[in-house]
Amino acid sequence: MAGETPALPVKKDVMKKNLFLSFLFVYVFSVSAFSQNKFEGYNVILDAPDKQQAATCALRYVPPTTNITITDLNTSTQMKLSSCGGSGTEVRQINNTTATIRANAQNFKWCFQGEDKKYRVAFDGDQFSGKVTYDWITTPDKNTLGFYNIRDFGAVGDGRADDTIAIKSAFAFIATRNGGTLSFPEGDYVVTSPVTLPSGVVIQGTNGLQSGASTNNVVKQSTSRITLNGSNLALFRIGECTEKITIKDIELYANSNENTYGIEARGAYISSQDFYFERVSFNNFFRGIYAYGLPQTNLQWQFDYIKINHCRFMFNRDAGIYTNVRNSDWKIEGSLFINPRKQNGQNADSMHFERAAAILIQDTFGGGFPNAVGGTFLDILDSGILTVTGTQCEAMTHSLVYNGVNNPYAGDYTYPITFINSLMGQSIIFKARRTFVSIGNSYGLQSFQADERLRVYSTGDRFCYDGYILGCREAPTATGKPFDRATIIFMSGQPGEGSVKGHPTFFGTDVEFGAPVQMSSFQQNALPPNKSNGSMVYCANCKRSTTPCQADGSGAPAMVVNNQWSCL
Repeated sequence: MAGETPALPVKKDVMKKNLFLSFLFVYVFSVSAFSQNKFEGYNVILDAPDKQQAATCALRYVPPTTNITITDLNTSTQMKLSSCGGSGTEVRQINNTTATIRANAQNFKWCFQGEDKKYRVAFDGDQFSGKVTYDWITTPDKNTLGFYNIRDFGAVGDGRADDTIAIKSAFAFIATRNGGTLSFPEGDYVVTSPVTLPSGVVIQGTNGLQSGASTNNVVKQSTSRITLNGSNLALFRIGECTEKITIKDIELYANSNENTYGIEARGAYISSQDFYFERVSFNNFFRGIYAYGLPQTNLQWQFDYIKINHCRFMFNRDAGIYTNVRNSDWKIEGSLFINPRKQNGQNADSMHFERAAAILIQDTFGGGFPNAVGGTFLDILDSGILTVTGTQCEAMTHSLVYNGVNNPYAGDYTYPITFINSLMGQSIIFKARRTFVSIGNSYGLQSFQADERLRVYSTGDRFCYDGYILGCREAPTATGKPFDRATIIFMSGQPGEGSVKGHPTFFGTDVEFGAPVQMSSFQQNALPPNKSNGSMVYCANCKRSTTPCQADGSGAPAMVVNNQWSCL
């Protein structure tokens, strides 16, 4: 009829649109429901053994003929696995929750596809590792590949759940890609067995504040920490053939200090090197960092190029750092060692080096408490070059002990121990041959306990506090020498000030001058009194060959002989 609006064409358009949207919805749902995630890896073992009789790297592989068992971790969805195209591997479904696969015989790699984001893979390891189990994640997006979050591997971080398998899985996954960064968001991640670290890994937390820090905060626990639960365990291990590990902004904490280690490095044959710790707290371990060579090669293993920057070692029972390796190049900078009380079964040392070379300790502080004195700040059996600069220790039993066990083979004069602009508040003990260079340091009057085997070069050192303000707080040493019985090669003088008695510059024996020596000149009536025998000056108006020196002459060298000035 004229004037009526046709409705049918409009209805058809609406129906077409709804039909298209319905089809699109079904398509998207089908793709998302049955999309396949890719899982790829190698038969990797990550384990630092101690019984090997030949070179055995911490990162190893089992043969590609090894059967890998894949287990479904999410039974709410069906387990539908398939092989990756072109991978040369074949997945075999055993039942609704289990399948098996073998690695490609040519490239040792396995690959499968599944609907979930994570599956458990397990296989028989080698004679050292036993069975290996990991929770394997799908290959991440290329935009984030190389940067991983520990929670993606199943870590809970609530301080109660055991996150060991998640952390081990993360490092194994990163190892198959030859390195990456693993972040630990806010949380407390519990570990109950040692976790071996691969090369090229960066462990990144939120901050390195230690639990119990005096921040006046109601929350006393660190926001980002990994907790070792148990005794006679290491939290992290480093084995042979390992390089380039970085740990930053996190607390490593132990619930027990009974033979527990924050970092345990051990090996026998192939060296490991280049490790960096920045703003890490090592709290309540037996030893915070423990590096040692295994007995198979008489402790010859090398653990080299260690940098410790702005770290904290808190209340570690035996030592903050303890090493017994053929190591070199340790740099400990801007770090803090707070030691517990020294007592039976608790050495409470800051640093202990059985054997070491090229050690630099800079801008570092160590100490206990006035009513709970710690152990030794720096305990060394034998070493190469050691330099301590801008460093201080107090409330400790000893500042430095060298060869405290009286090993007859320790010590030589080749490599100097050098202290620069540091304050050593407690005793320094040398029990071996050693060259000691000391520049601008502050010591107590009775700091040094040594014999003639210690050769000392001292410039600008002080052996008590400011004589006009605090004075000397200790009685003079029995010998009256600041360096006890050591052989002083050179020691710069100090004028008297307040309660501090001055002393002259001292040159050791067999001093040879390469130019004429200018001695001070005095008139006969002004020759200084009370000088020790052997003191020399020039007497400007003395007669030659007079004893005691007589005036009205043309001048002569004068020496104190039998406690009087004698002109030569």
